[in-house]
Amino acid sequence: MTKWFIQRADSAEDLGPFRPSELLDLVRSGEVTSETMLRKDNSPWFAAADVGGLFEAAMRPTIRYFCPQCETEVSEPPVTCPKCDRDIRRAKTRITENTIISRHEQSVAEQAGSSVKKWLHRKKLSRENKDTPKQ
Repeated sequence: MTKWFIQRADSAEDLGPFRPSELLDLVRSGEVTSETMLRKDNSPWFAAADVGGLFEAAMRPTIRYFCPQCETEVSEPPVTCPKCDRDIRRAKTRITENTIISRHEQSVAEQAGSSVKKWLHRKKLSRENKDTPKQ
């Protein structure tokens, strides 16, 4: 199986190895952009933009299969469920539509999440202060 490595721009360390599916998840999350330097197994470093079809593959829907008996995730049927040992010819499927998050969108989402957490914290403190008897 191919192993992928990522060269972090903000540090001297290399990350990996990653399986192809993990690399696609990193592209979807915005961690890997077209400028990110990658290498495949022991090859020289190259820009992610040079990997033909990488960003297109990250946009394709993901299909996951589950045992109809116990709901454990399984590989594509026909297969035997590793948990309940059932022979599966037809599994439950879950299809996920994928998008690629840009660094800007990721930053905005993180800031929004932080704002919501701060608001909830203030709300909780306000409620606690109301519930505390005054002396």
